[in-house]
Amino acid sequence: MGFGRLTNRAVDAKLLIFDVGGVLRDSSLAVNEGFRRGFESAGIKYDFKTEDVWHLRGIGKYNRSNEAIKALLALTRASENPESDLRKVVENERAEEMLDELTSRYLRDSDEELIERIRSVYRRFFASPQASKLVRIFPFVNEAIDMLSKKFTLAIFSNASKPTVYRDLKEVNLNRFSLIIAKEDVTQPKPSEEGIVKIMEKLNFTPKEAAYVGDTVIDITAARRAGCKVIAVLSGMGLEIHLRRANPDYLFKHVLEMAEVFCGEEIE
Repeated sequence: MGFGRLTNRAVDAKLLIFDVGGVLRDSSLAVNEGFRRGFESAGIKYDFKTEDVWHLRGIGKYNRSNEAIKALLALTRASENPESDLRKVVENERAEEMLDELTSRYLRDSDEELIERIRSVYRRFFASPQASKLVRIFPFVNEAIDMLSKKFTLAIFSNASKPTVYRDLKEVNLNRFSLIIAKEDVTQPKPSEEGIVKIMEKLNFTPKEAAYVGDTVIDITAARRAGCKVIAVLSGMGLEIHLRRANPDYLFKHVLEMAEVFCGEEIE
């Protein structure tokens, strides 16, 4: 039985749709390095740890890079305030509310240009070959995908750009996936359900026949809105305290554990 399986029902989905970041790849180092470069380019000291910033991206709207930058800027300005410890904030069940309060208190309307300047540096770096050297495929992803492809139709939907998805998944056998949809293919990113719905329609599956595999609360929200089953993994941005509160149908350590449970196999 899976580590965090939240139901005794066997999954009856025929289509599994995967998020990328936090599910198939670990881009935490690239994310943090991009933010570091953005802040330092603006002359702002950057002292945040990779793991804490990664989990910041798992908090509601702070999954978006511009919102994460706002949070980091507010936390920097609140450095003398006990509330400014990023790790303590992201581990709190009220994390999103706390971040909203901090950004409201420490940011000004005049910060918009600064935030966009930091974000521009971040985005250029994250799309660069340098960033790709910091991205890693999670262990056993290929084994899990091979196992699942024998039983399910597989697809990908990510808020990342399509070039970034292909760049970072070059070590994954993408032939196992029937369809890949990225941010260029939709008008609204997650937590909108648009991308998930588009995949179901293109591959001719109903919501009852599909499940979405993600690592954040916005993934869970998008899947719920699409009407499909919700599978969350703990390998990515979302911490267990937040994922459990969002009540996915299944919660696993990672995709390999999910594959072993759903396929009744185990890799030694």
